[in-house]
Amino acid sequence: MQPAAFGATVVTDRPAEVAAFYQQHFDLQITIDIGWFICARRGEADWELAIVQRGHESVPAAVNALRDSTNVFGFVVEDADKTAAALVEAGVALAGEPVTEVWGQRHFFVRDPEGTWIDVIQLVAPDPAWLASLAESQ
Repeated sequence: MQPAAFGATVVTDRPAEVAAFYQQHFDLQITIDIGWFICARRGEADWELAIVQRGHESVPAAVNALRDSTNVFGFVVEDADKTAAALVEAGVALAGEPVTEVWGQRHFFVRDPEGTWIDVIQLVAPDPAWLASLAESQ
């Protein structure tokens, strides 16, 4: 199977609020809004984020019953520090300060209004010592 595109879904009691969060903080545009179902994406990206009303018949009962999200969405940004500062200024709580990882990411976590985890990632150069140790171990 070769999927033509990718989509992730947030199931929530507050579709409009969750959609507004992604519009405001991650510049997603609403492409469909029929109240119980909202679709958002960036430009011509071949991925989308769906936001669905909890309890809707299109959502399996087992999913509707879940309340705590363990999903993590990753958004790659140009500047993690600038994005973190903008989120804080807008009143969004970060789940930790931005950190630089040896494997080539500067990132931090935040949660959307439904509790979905978002890993906000800036790609940076990997640490040369880490790369060398990785090469040695193979």
